[in-house]
Amino acid sequence: MLDHAPLLIAFGSNIDPLPNLWRGLLRLHEELEVCAVSTVYRTAALPDPNAQGDEAPGADFLNGAVRVTRHREPLALHTLLRSIEAELLRVRTPRRYAPRTLDLDIALMGEQVLHSDTLRVPDPDIPHRPFLAIPLAELAPQARHPLERCPLSHIAARFGPFPGGLTIDEPATRLLHTIVGHRP
Repeated sequence: MLDHAPLLIAFGSNIDPLPNLWRGLLRLHEELEVCAVSTVYRTAALPDPNAQGDEAPGADFLNGAVRVTRHREPLALHTLLRSIEAELLRVRTPRRYAPRTLDLDIALMGEQVLHSDTLRVPDPDIPHRPFLAIPLAELAPQARHPLERCPLSHIAARFGPFPGGLTIDEPATRLLHTIVGHRP
C-alpha cells in the first residue's frame, strides 16, 4: 500500500479494555493484516449529553489506531468491523458515548470520501479529537485528510505537544504492538 493512501482504523474500549482490544485487533489482523499499531492512549470517557440524572461517564477508554494492508470496499469493511465488535459483545445503543467492549471505525481510506446513512469516511471527529488525530498521525503523518486538505501531522499538531486528557498507556502499547508480528 502506498504511504499517501493508507487504510487506518481507529479503536477504543472502556469495558475490560485490554483483553477486548487484544482479541478484537487479533481478529482484525486475521482479516486485514495489521501492519502497524499506534501508541495507545488512556482518555477519560466523554460525558453523555443524554445521560439521565446523576449518571457519571463510564470508565476511561484505551484508544489508538492501526494501519492495515488488505483492502475491502468501504461498506464491506464497515460490516466486517461491526461483526468483530459483535463477536466481543458490543452493544450499540442510541447513546453515542455509552461504554463499549470494542469500537472499531474506519478513520481514513486514502483520499476517499464517503457520506451515507451508515458510514462517513474520513471519520468526522479527526479534526476535533486528539485521541483520534494523534494516533492516526503517528501511523501516517504525511497522509492527507481529504476534507481538511492537509497532512494528518498538521491536524495532530493543532492539539499541541501535550494535549490535556491524553496519557500514554505503556503496558497496553507494548502488548498491542506485538500483534504486528503475530501469525494469524
